[in-house]
This record gives sequence, C-alpha cells and structure tokens, in this order.
Amino acid sequence: MAAMLLMALTAQAQWRVGLTAGADYNVHSMDLQYMNDFRMEGRWGATVGVTGQYDFTDWLGVRADLNWTQKNYRQYRSAWSMVDHKYRNNYLQLPVMASFSFGGEKLRGFCNLGGYVGYWMNSSRKGTDINNFSDHSYEFSEKVEFDSERDQRWDCGLVGGVGVEYRLCKHVALQAEARYYYSTTSTRKQYMRVKDYRYNSTTAIQIGASYIF
Repeated sequence: MAAMLLMALTAQAQWRVGLTAGADYNVHSMDLQYMNDFRMEGRWGATVGVTGQYDFTDWLGVRADLNWTQKNYRQYRSAWSMVDHKYRNNYLQLPVMASFSFGGEKLRGFCNLGGYVGYWMNSSRKGTDINNFSDHSYEFSEKVEFDSERDQRWDCGLVGGVGVEYRLCKHVALQAEARYYYSTTSTRKQYMRVKDYRYNSTTAIQIGASYIF
C-alpha cells in the first residue's frame, strides 16, 4: 500500500522555478522605555527573488525562495522636529514553506506557511539632526557601520502568505501573493544591563512568474 501511494505521488510530482518582485512595508518595533518623545514609523521598500517549488500533488508542495528584501523604517523625535532619521536596511532571506493549493486548472488559490532565515547585509540612513553645540539642524546621508557587540545580523522567524495563480499554458504560471514575515530575533544583542529588544515585521506584496517542468 505504501509503495502504491509513493508511486501515485511521484506520478503527479512537478518541479517549478520562477522569479518574484514587489514592494514591502516594514515596521521596526522597540521598547522606548524612558524615551517618551521617540517615535517609530514603518517605511516602504522593495523585494526581488528567485523561487523553487516541488509539488507532491496538485494541492501540496514545498517551496524555497532566495530573496533580497528591504526592511526600512523611520525614527524621529516628536519634541525635536529637526531629529528625523530614515533607515534603509538590506537583507538576504531564505524562506522555506509548505505550499497548499486549491481551485481549478486555470485559476487557483494558494497558501504558504513556514519559517525563514536571513542575513542583514548593509544599512544606511539619511535625514536631519541637531548639533548639540550650536543647536542648529543639519542634513546627512551616511552608511551605518555595524558593531559586532551591538548588532545582530542573523535573522530568523515565521512567514506566511496567501495568493492566486493563473496558468497561462502547460508550463507557465503567474502568481500574485501577499506575504508576512514575523521576526523572532532582535536586531540588537543584549550586551547592556538595560535590555534593548528591537524587531522587524514585514508585509510584502509581490508578483511572480514560474516555469513548470
């Protein structure tokens, strides 16, 4: 019986590879503690990647992506209008997900659920700040240097998405997906007495095209 089931699954199995691109909105949260006038806001970024999927049946598969995703945010002080920092953070991510599909032959819905691991590649910021000696504001644009004691560059968490797929022909399919990344890893290492946990949560809207073998 097990051999027959395995043969049936193998007969329906399919490989697919594709490309994805879209936009994402990242929210960076932190415990403000005594910094009552600090404010955090989300910012838009971009995401692009390659994807591979192995479908065991027409409703179940496993999917892995390799994508470049921006996790941007804004940090400012409500009491000081001159202090306004806009951060741009580039991550390389590898989400691995179970993919569930349902619907007809041409138009189908799908749901992806799994986890991801990522690496914080680089960071930059721009905006305005105040000179503490002259009380004059100034504009800046600079690369943010990583501190090995402070910055946690490895990232991992949970990921889920829902979308629709349209099969153009036997070997080509188009997809549109809304995806959510929930980080369980703080971007700050806890090396000080006062804990400073900071997390990203990212919503991505992306489209893609796949070639089905």
